Amino acid sequence: MKKTYYAAKNTYKAKKRTFKKWLKRNRSQPVRDFEFIHINKTAGSSIEKALGVPFEHASALEKREELGRAEWQRRFTFSVVRNPWDKVVSHYAYRVKTNQHGMGNGSVSFSQWVDLCFEQKDPFYRDRELMFVSQCDWLTDNTGALLVDKVYRFEDLAGAFADLKKRLNLEVDLPHLKPSKRTVYQDYYDETSQAIIAKHFADDIKRFGYVFSAETKPSQ
Repeated sequence: MKKTYYAAKNTYKAKKRTFKKWLKRNRSQPVRDFEFIHINKTAGSSIEKALGVPFEHASALEKREELGRAEWQRRFTFSVVRNPWDKVVSHYAYRVKTNQHGMGNGSVSFSQWVDLCFEQKDPFYRDRELMFVSQCDWLTDNTGALLVDKVYRFEDLAGAFADLKKRLNLEVDLPHLKPSKRTVYQDYYDETSQAIIAKHFADDIKRFGYVFSAETKPSQ
């Protein structure tokens, strides 16, 4: 019964996203000199708040098609990427915190969730495909070519935002939205879940040089 309720909720959210996309296509868009590709769990909400742009999850390819190639080329396009093992833990922790799919009571462990989402691809938990694909899939075209001008790293968010402020001539601070309290990402993994993420995010690991490190500083 509970799973049926959350499945219906997922369907409603999907229809809502579709309507928002339709609405966006059929109304005038603000003219600006940049375009930010907000990959989930990379401080994107905080960046959008600071830049004064609407919250949106869309891939670079989707945005280029929406804006047209000429306008896409005119704008400074950028994104932020994150260590995939850390990113997946943040994704899980946020879903537990917000009780998505009834996970707030701890009924699904991290290892179970990783298996359900990435190996079994259970549509109940893997409810929006874009949230689970590699970051390269967000940022490249069908040939694997990078579509954005600049890729910043979550691990140097302060330096990234300082560069953005300079490029875009901004005098704003970066807020910290959607904070979380958790231990280091390494604590969540066993050998199996670590290997699953290594497999499904292999493109990120290769392109951006990420590793499962022994670092002990907690992330948000």
